[in-house]
Amino acid sequence: MNKLSIFQTLSRGIVAAILVATTVTVNFAVPSHADTAPAAAKITFSFDDGAASNYTYAAPTLAKYGLSGTSFVTTGCVGMTTVPNTCRADRDVKYMTWTQIKALKNTYGWEIGSHTITHPYLATYDASDGQPKPLTQTQVVNEIAGSKSALAAQGIDATAFASPYGDYNQFSLETIAKYYSVHRGFADRNNNVWPYNDLIVQNFPVQNPVTVAQVKAKIDAAIANKHWLVLTFHDIATVASTNPDDYQYSTANLEAIAAYVKTKQTAGLIKAVNASDGPATSSTNLLTNGGFASGITNGWTTDNTAAFKADSATNGSFPEPAKSVLVSSATKHSHLFSPRVTVDSNTLYVIKSYLNVRAIKSGEIGYYIDEYDASGNWVSGQYKTRESSVYLENINFAYKPTSVRVKTASLQIYTTANSGISAYIDSFQWFPVSTMSTQVNLMPNATFDSGLNNGWKTDDTTNIKLDSANHGAPANPVNSVAAIKTNGTAHLFAPQIAVSSTKSYYLENYLNITANNGGEVGFYIDEYDTAGNWISGQYKATVNTTGTKDVVFNYTPSSSAVAKAGLQVIFTGGKGLSAYFDNSRFWAL
Repeated sequence: MNKLSIFQTLSRGIVAAILVATTVTVNFAVPSHADTAPAAAKITFSFDDGAASNYTYAAPTLAKYGLSGTSFVTTGCVGMTTVPNTCRADRDVKYMTWTQIKALKNTYGWEIGSHTITHPYLATYDASDGQPKPLTQTQVVNEIAGSKSALAAQGIDATAFASPYGDYNQFSLETIAKYYSVHRGFADRNNNVWPYNDLIVQNFPVQNPVTVAQVKAKIDAAIANKHWLVLTFHDIATVASTNPDDYQYSTANLEAIAAYVKTKQTAGLIKAVNASDGPATSSTNLLTNGGFASGITNGWTTDNTAAFKADSATNGSFPEPAKSVLVSSATKHSHLFSPRVTVDSNTLYVIKSYLNVRAIKSGEIGYYIDEYDASGNWVSGQYKTRESSVYLENINFAYKPTSVRVKTASLQIYTTANSGISAYIDSFQWFPVSTMSTQVNLMPNATFDSGLNNGWKTDDTTNIKLDSANHGAPANPVNSVAAIKTNGTAHLFAPQIAVSSTKSYYLENYLNITANNGGEVGFYIDEYDTAGNWISGQYKATVNTTGTKDVVFNYTPSSSAVAKAGLQVIFTGGKGLSAYFDNSRFWAL
């Protein structure tokens, strides 16, 4: 399906009229854009089942190199300190006591995660492994919620979960999502690429015959590609079994890996984190009511209340699963719109949400960013992602505003007509992650702090003068250019700026017309060739209303012969014009 054609039809920004308010605008060409992720290499040491060797061997070994791990504990096996025992994870392994688990957390700084109560298959079954039939949904919920409760009873707030055998399905995953923020699989062995999928964290299992060299190669690859590498161990032994089914790894090999990670971490190449610290997270949320505790309110709106409805039946996700939004099929394209968020064009953001598609016959549910200028006019947009199948995931993606013109943005969740969809969405979060390299204003002396110099000039020094009485733009009001005309026309010429015919530019100019009787202020671009000869020009905007405003417009050189461009501000007096001009910005897009 052609995404562009969908959004030419669906985007409210495109179907809405582009209105001119206090900002003067003209048609704006949207440049192509690619996200630049501030991804960083990370590594997590995770250990399944809660074997006693987590405490006796793994913790001291990692601590020697300033490292810790995450122990995913099978709570029903805690205290089974002799072998053989009845723990289904492995009857020939000794397991930690609660005292050891607490010491692992409090003394060694480990994270304690959940690995169910009895270590069952959550989705399938294996009669030869002691489970002759699948669990009922009630049993699945008990295993997932019960293990969290058992840990909580010991003062441990578990927010990470690992499915035994890496066995999960739609129902078990949506149950996990209600109680935990992070889920790690076992058969999921791809790369964790920023900003990740918190509910399906990929891993690299480590047991014989995996070599230290193989693990080092995975670490090097994570560093080179800025991935999050999660290593999964089970039992650690001084002399490890060579049988892969015993899931053992030697203390010496673990130490060799830890030493390697320490070297890389000291060099600033990778960061060791526990499982719940791996995902892209923040305590900031620029979206109000992102968990729909108040329903579809507080700036959230929809154009089809039958397609997007507030739900209170605990179909959402951690940490507040009680409320969410039910997405249903409709006969027309339908949208849910988030509140508008103030954004900065030099800042990279992450937008995260929970999506559980239980049914869909055709079409898709997708995510799109609408972008607006300072006056609230739609100026551009970015398609982000979609889902067209039954699936449960965290929808996480990076967003950087398309241009300096974008001042606010809104997330749009859309569904196509007659999709047959039944889905739940929840836990929307929008937060800044980094400030990118600041875009350079090409205009010299843009705020006239050096006076009417540096290439700025006028043909009427009597009526166009430097003003230093705080009449300028709010950010730096001291200096500006004052224009007082009672008749005729005067011009303020900006410095000539080198431009390329293959690029587009965006200009913003502060203007305050304090009085006007039949006059106006015009904006014109003079174009010059490489020898400095005037060859063409473009008239851009006219302002004749009193008050302060940013006059903004797009500019693309008229031809390949244009090598330089200069802004010309035209003051036409009429019967009396008084105005202040300041903060001239000339951006390359």
